[in-house]
Amino acid sequence: MDYVVRSPMNRPDVAEVRYDCECGCKPRARYERGSDEPAHEQCCCGRIHFVGTDALQQLEAFVQQERPGETYSLSVQQVTAPWGDEIPVAFGLPQEPHHH
Repeated sequence: MDYVVRSPMNRPDVAEVRYDCECGCKPRARYERGSDEPAHEQCCCGRIHFVGTDALQQLEAFVQQERPGETYSLSVQQVTAPWGDEIPVAFGLPQEPHHH
């Protein structure tokens, strides 16, 4: 997955992480530097991404609670925040995409 990482205007301690989804959406999650809580966003087709500390664990819990019975492929990678630190991004791809 190719992510676009930037800081919103006048928010140098925020990393906005987005991607261009195949369905046409551009989901974005904003993670605040030093936060213990990951940010997340989901797309209309069912794809989900979490950004920040414990991103993969939070994505796993989200899928179990919010998408029971659905099968997701989960992955995690690191992106470089605007302030130079590496931050994890966890991505969930549904086996059966949602229809919008």
